[in-house]
Amino acid sequence: METIAVVLSVDTGQVTAFEQGFREHELPIWQDFTGRGVLLSASLSKMDISSRPVDGAVQYLIVAVFATGEGHTLHDNDPRFKAWNERADAFQLSDGMAFGGETLIRA
Repeated sequence: METIAVVLSVDTGQVTAFEQGFREHELPIWQDFTGRGVLLSASLSKMDISSRPVDGAVQYLIVAVFATGEGHTLHDNDPRFKAWNERADAFQLSDGMAFGGETLIRA
């Protein structure tokens, strides 16, 4: 099992477009991967707490738990994700931060 966490800093003027785009483009991928057992859970959260805020941005936390490490690679190589990721980059004021690794404990 592998957990991936990503923090995105989206321009405050682009929040609505980003959230709508996420629902239209990323959510269907999550639903597909969950149905195939590749993705165990995933969420998009608007952050109220950040030790690294970005001026003029709303920060989002994306957490995805994959059944195996291969799931993350499968997701990132999916053409639907590649297309959405290019669009999503335009909403960001700074580079995203990504973290991930083997899940050791899960409730």
